[in-house]
Amino acid sequence: MTKANIVKLIILILVFLFFVLYFMQASGYTEYNKNKENMLSQEEIQKYEKDIASGKDVSIKDYLNKEKINYDNNISNLGLDVSYFIEKVFNKGMNAFFNMLNEAVSS
Repeated sequence: MTKANIVKLIILILVFLFFVLYFMQASGYTEYNKNKENMLSQEEIQKYEKDIASGKDVSIKDYLNKEKINYDNNISNLGLDVSYFIEKVFNKGMNAFFNMLNEAVSS
């Protein structure tokens, strides 16, 4: 593969990833998952109603599912670090690109 083909492939992959993330955000996928975390199960609703009927001082936070599993490991941390590095490089590249465009247009 030539350098031009490699660059085209990288740009194509980045554009594809951008559109995947954009459509995930636009479709409300993240909001749906957040909402699902905050929904009460039928058992929790019954317990809540029973506590209200008995006159207890209740807070909704007492009934939300608090079990959160931590999936962090070395591989996911490495992926996060690589993602941050790519973000820095991409931001610097875009800033340089737009600065060149600005100079070309203004001169």
